[in-house]
Amino acid sequence: SSSSSSPNAIILQRRKTMKRSLCLLAFLHGDNGASGFVYKPNFKSTSRLHRPLSELYDSLFDDIFENEPKKENIEPPKNYNEDAAPFSELESDQDRARRMEMVRVLQKVYYNEASSSASLSSAMTTSSSVQSNSDPNTLSYGHTTLRNLPTITSHDGIQTADSAAILPGYQFVWNIHNPQHCHMFHSILSGPAPWYFAHVFLPGSSSSATTSSAASESSDETPTIDITESYNDIQYELKSSQGLYGTLLRITDRRFHDEDGRIVLAVQAIEKIRIHNVSSKPVTSPYLCTDVQLSPDDELMRMYFDKALMSRSSFLSSHDANSGENVDENDDNNNPLSNPLAVSGAARAAAVADSLRCRQFECLPIFLEEKPKRPNNIDALEAKPSDSNATKKVKDAIRKQEQAKKADAYMSVVQLMNYDKFAFGSLNDAESVTTQSLETYWKNLARAQTPSADEEDFSSETENSSSSSLFLPEPSSSSIMSSSSTSVEAVQMMEYHLWRSLDNMLRLLSMISSATVPLPSQLMGLLPKRNDWPKDFLLEGAASSLVNSGGDIGTSFKSPFVRVDEIGEISSKYASLRRVHRLSFVIWMLLDGLSITGTDFPSRSDVLKMSSILVRLEAAKQTIDGVNDILKQLIPKKD
Repeated sequence: SSSSSSPNAIILQRRKTMKRSLCLLAFLHGDNGASGFVYKPNFKSTSRLHRPLSELYDSLFDDIFENEPKKENIEPPKNYNEDAAPFSELESDQDRARRMEMVRVLQKVYYNEASSSASLSSAMTTSSSVQSNSDPNTLSYGHTTLRNLPTITSHDGIQTADSAAILPGYQFVWNIHNPQHCHMFHSILSGPAPWYFAHVFLPGSSSSATTSSAASESSDETPTIDITESYNDIQYELKSSQGLYGTLLRITDRRFHDEDGRIVLAVQAIEKIRIHNVSSKPVTSPYLCTDVQLSPDDELMRMYFDKALMSRSSFLSSHDANSGENVDENDDNNNPLSNPLAVSGAARAAAVADSLRCRQFECLPIFLEEKPKRPNNIDALEAKPSDSNATKKVKDAIRKQEQAKKADAYMSVVQLMNYDKFAFGSLNDAESVTTQSLETYWKNLARAQTPSADEEDFSSETENSSSSSLFLPEPSSSSIMSSSSTSVEAVQMMEYHLWRSLDNMLRLLSMISSATVPLPSQLMGLLPKRNDWPKDFLLEGAASSLVNSGGDIGTSFKSPFVRVDEIGEISSKYASLRRVHRLSFVIWMLLDGLSITGTDFPSRSDVLKMSSILVRLEAAKQTIDGVNDILKQLIPKKD
């Protein structure tokens, strides 16, 4: 009958058959399982130890069959359209999500394998080295170099990084579209944080960039970056007597966009670096890599020069006692560790360690925050077969404009980095950190020496250094050992006069525009606390009001206002010279916009090459004084 062939009837019939089979099986083997067949079902209730045999059969049957997931709770299988072309009308949201999931899996496998092979290669080349870090692109106390650091140049066409050098203390949000850049940043982000890379400004314009930009205006093709041209330009700049300087940047946040494959990055410029050589070859590498050395200012290194001298004497004494040899520490030929450039390298290691210690306080990380989304009208702009050619062109143009707006889907950030008020209390002690870095430096340097080694390990004349070495040649032009080295008092006095000139410039601008001219809050936080400011000094009152208000600063990314000197007064964890160091770089943000006055002032590339805080402050003061002279001429004279 029709009822007997229904699914429910079939299931009931199978249950009865199974129960009879179980009963027969239990009868043949006995109730106690004497024949060796013992099945212990996972009964739902174990409160009763002795249960009727029929209940045991029912429980066994329920444990096998009834505990299976019910079919009505199982999600129906997803029907994917395997023939749908990517981004076509036939591709549904489900198809696109599945495709991008597959892409992410492939990317993860590819870049993890690439980073693993790179780490293996690095480990093989550094097997005889004393590198304490497994990753050559990490920094630790006592080290001052980064090997094979991914590098971009001003010729690469990244917005805000293509027209001038990047100075430490600035931050950006970048939209990365170029496939070569995407590949480089995917490679960087496949490893653990911190994610470092370098930026180098190259004078002139790139012929390949000019050609590709002209081609991109007339077509949708992505411009190709000529790595060979950048490689040759860097090699040319390295021959300069001043050397080639760049900026160490780190990525603090990132987003991957599925629709167009771009990457959005939050980037901060944290250190000045000296480019030593290009470690990659254009033919074998898809992007540039360089060997770099962190380059603290002369005044910061001078802070630790005496300590470096004493640590060298202490290390040599203990080293001679352990080896049983008595080596003259003034004999440069037999004892390369006594070379003055080695002491300069030790002072550099201590200054870099102190910078690394203070980084969590000086560089508040920024994170990407999406803007409120507007209604998406792109789907309504799809061309229809019934549309005329003119309508299709209009819809296509509007659609491209809507897609271009997506590139600016994240909140913009202020150009200057904020200090992290809450990170100051967790800073390590400066004395212990610099002591540890000096001990590490001398131990590594002693192990790296050979009996025939002499000054060539520290001289800038060395053309090629081993990729396994922890050291790069020290610049022979370093002025930290000279008797005319800049004193901290001279830097503080120049800073005082710079702030007064800046205050005067703001007053003149206010008189001309008949409005108050504000300063960025991040710059106001660098104002030193002094008792000898003039009575008409406006900036002190502005900084005090920001402190007393206790509010947050920033546009989209809010953080507490930090007046650095007030926090520095609490303890000796933070040297005031580091605050002036930051000021000597960020002050140029104001001066860039004053080029319309006709004042001649150094370019950012020239500022980056200056190795002294005092020199940068003096250049900034001269520029502001020149602007003030022009502004005074614009003020109408009273009859």
